[in-house]
Amino acid sequence: MNEPYEPDRKFVENLEWQLTSEFRRTSRLKPSRRVAVPRIAVVLTLVACALMTGVAAIKAADLIKDSWRRKIEVAKAETEVRLQRAFVDFKNQQAVKAQDQAAKGLISQEDYHAKKFVADVSVLDLQKVQLNLEEVLVSGEAPRNELHAPLVGGRDFVAERLETEKKTRQLDLDLRRSRVEQRLRQLVQKGLAGKSQLDDFQATSEAEQAAFESAQQRLELRRQFIGGELSAQEVEIRDRMSLAERDLRRAQFNVDYLTKKLEDLRRLAVKGMVPESDVQGMQLGVNAAQQELTLAQLEIEILKSIK
Repeated sequence: MNEPYEPDRKFVENLEWQLTSEFRRTSRLKPSRRVAVPRIAVVLTLVACALMTGVAAIKAADLIKDSWRRKIEVAKAETEVRLQRAFVDFKNQQAVKAQDQAAKGLISQEDYHAKKFVADVSVLDLQKVQLNLEEVLVSGEAPRNELHAPLVGGRDFVAERLETEKKTRQLDLDLRRSRVEQRLRQLVQKGLAGKSQLDDFQATSEAEQAAFESAQQRLELRRQFIGGELSAQEVEIRDRMSLAERDLRRAQFNVDYLTKKLEDLRRLAVKGMVPESDVQGMQLGVNAAQQELTLAQLEIEILKSIK
C-alpha cells in the first residue's frame, strides 16, 4: 500500500493528461496575435526567395566554371615560366662560354656581345612571363595588356610589362649603335662587307627605334589613364593612333628602302648579273610595303575622324 500523501504512478499519469488537455483548450480560446500579411506580399516573398536561390545556383556554377578556367590559366603561365627559366639558363651558359672564348681570341668581341645580348633579353622575357603568372594568380584570368585595363589587386601589371619591353628595345638599340653598326662600317670600308649589308642593318635599326619610341608613348598613355587624365575610349584611340603612326613610319621607310634596292636589281638584271626572278621577288616586296603604308594612312585618317 502507498504511503500517505505519496501519489502512485497511475495518479501522476492521469493528472498529467488532464493538465495537458486544459492547456490546449485554453490556448484555442486565446485571441490570435498574428499580423495579417497581404497575400500578394507572401507571393512576392516566395518569388524573391526563388529568384535568390536561382541566382545563388548560377553564381555557384560560375564559380565552378571560373575555377577550372583559373586552373588552366595558372598552368599555362607556370609552364611559360618554367620554359623561359630553362631558356635563360641555357643562354647564360652560352654567354659565359662566349666570354671565355673572346678572352682567348677564339671569337670576336662582337660575337660575344651578341650572345650576351640574347642572354640579357631572355632575362627580361622571363620577367615578363613571371608578371603574367603573378597577374593570373591574383585575377584568375589571362593577363590583359590593353592600356585601358584596370589595375589588378592594386598593381599595374600593364605598365610593368611595358617597362620590360622598353628595356628590351633599349638593349637592342644600345648594342646596335655601340658595336654592330660600327663593326659593319669598318668591314664595308675594308671591302669585307657589301654596302647592302649596312643598309639592311640600318633598316632593321629603324624598325627597332620606332618600336622603342612606341613603348615610351604607350607607357605615358597608361600613366595618363591610371591618373584619370584620359578615359578608356580616349586612351584606346590614342594608343591606336600611336601604333598606326609607328606602322606608317616603318612602312614608309620600307617602301623607300625596298624601292632603292629594286632599282639596283633592275640595273644589275639589264647587265645580266642577276636573274629576273630576283627583280620580280623584290617587286613583290615593294608592293607589300606599299600596301602596309596605305593601310597605316587609312587607319590614321579614320582615327582622326573619331570625336
